[in-house]
Amino acid sequence: MLSTSHKIKIARGLSKAVLFVHNLLGLPAEVVASRRGLTWSLDLREGIDLAIYVLGGFELGTLRQYAQLIKPGDVVLDIGANVGAHTLPMAQLVGAAGKVYSFEPTAYAFAKQQANIALNPSLASRISAHQMMLMADDHAELPESVYSSWPLEDAVDLHSTHCGRLMGTCGSVTGTLDSFLLDAEVVHVDFVKLDVDGNENDVLAGARGILQSSKPKLMLELAPYVYESCPHRFDELLYFLWGMGYGMSEIATGRVLPQNPTAIRALIPDAGSLNVLAKICGDT
Repeated sequence: MLSTSHKIKIARGLSKAVLFVHNLLGLPAEVVASRRGLTWSLDLREGIDLAIYVLGGFELGTLRQYAQLIKPGDVVLDIGANVGAHTLPMAQLVGAAGKVYSFEPTAYAFAKQQANIALNPSLASRISAHQMMLMADDHAELPESVYSSWPLEDAVDLHSTHCGRLMGTCGSVTGTLDSFLLDAEVVHVDFVKLDVDGNENDVLAGARGILQSSKPKLMLELAPYVYESCPHRFDELLYFLWGMGYGMSEIATGRVLPQNPTAIRALIPDAGSLNVLAKICGDT
């Protein structure tokens, strides 16, 4: 299992090669491309965009899992949606009777997400996109910036481990997921993808109601290194999910994770992460 830093090094090398070829051919770094039945506006200097351009999608293993977990007619939440790399594939799966609600707080990524949705008009009616940061409290203060850009360059303003860049949240609002769903008259949720780089505790604290009533399956990334300033928050995340009746398994292998934070940490490489599926114990 590769650490995040090793993945970034590989992506940077690939980006240089792709951009070199583009330069030779007189092609721009920003392109519109069709992949797996979807059309994308892509900046090949960005990690997520490059993955879509070269591989056909971002996090292919996760996308394959969606096909097993999301059914036509489902209501799905993409929390930490970024440019819509998962929002649009989810919209393909829920069908005309389903709905995807996406949440992204930064102006940068949200604008790119809206552009990608606009390039796929047949799916637009299935997506409800919101520039919003989900919090533990409806009155929580919005941070000025959040990591949402992963440029494939070496720069002093990038995060020391995951190499992300902070982007501004101008235009965003805050609130709890439970309050949002109440206002939107959404009474049931089938599936949640959660990727918020260390803010998982706050999102879930504000979603206790829907977790109890709908018991949706959750897909999330466990990354202890993003909690390095307050390691106990990682343990709190795990205990919260177990306390709600959720068990977790590794997405790549299906291995059931032990209900022990220390044992789970041991499964994750330094500066790495583990994508997991959480579902109510006993659910199929």
